[in-house]
Amino acid sequence: MENTENVKLRGGHEFKLVCREKGSLTGIEKVVSSCDTSLNLISTCGNLLISGEKLKIIKFNASDGTLDFEGSVQSVKYSGAKQPLFKRIFK
Repeated sequence: MENTENVKLRGGHEFKLVCREKGSLTGIEKVVSSCDTSLNLISTCGNLLISGEKLKIIKFNASDGTLDFEGSVQSVKYSGAKQPLFKRIFK
């Protein structure tokens, strides 16, 4: 039986952005990469790429899936995970 924290992490994702300079996210499963021009994340809703300037992760808590960052955000792009080959063949 799963505990309620794991169910909550996989069940929701929230993105708050204030004045394109400070952001907070929930439902983050993994930080793939981080540099001053991009943050590449895996969320419960798919892959997430945040592009901009002077981007910096302030706090990341892997146990509850929260992440806070700051910097100048220019774009936010979601991409879904690929479906398994079996599901793509037999729709």
